[in-house]
Amino acid sequence: MGNYEIKDGSIFVSVNPKVYPLDVIFSAAYIFTDKNYIVLDGNPEEEVIVEIKPKEKTDEMEKIAMEFNNELVNYGSYAVQLARNAHLREHILHRVLQTAGMHTGHRHAQETGSLENSKPWKK
Repeated sequence: MGNYEIKDGSIFVSVNPKVYPLDVIFSAAYIFTDKNYIVLDGNPEEEVIVEIKPKEKTDEMEKIAMEFNNELVNYGSYAVQLARNAHLREHILHRVLQTAGMHTGHRHAQETGSLENSKPWKK
């Protein structure tokens, strides 16, 4: 994979924002913040450079770069599925709210009726 370079104790990953939008890049980078320092730079229209600098010395720089690329794919796939299923979520939410509104109104009427029936002195 030719999208990363290791130099001066850091990994520099070049990301094409037309393939991986900024929200995907941020999500992938966030996963690495526990064990690494992250710097994003570049032009978000052309190329984003992600600098990953491990907080502790490691011999696994290439592994970190490859794991970052895997996270890009992971969050990219998640974003695609989220967009693909957006209409289904909206439909389900609409149905739930519609059903909840009908049941809540019906239950409220029953509760009001039963409350009045439970007070014989009000008749």
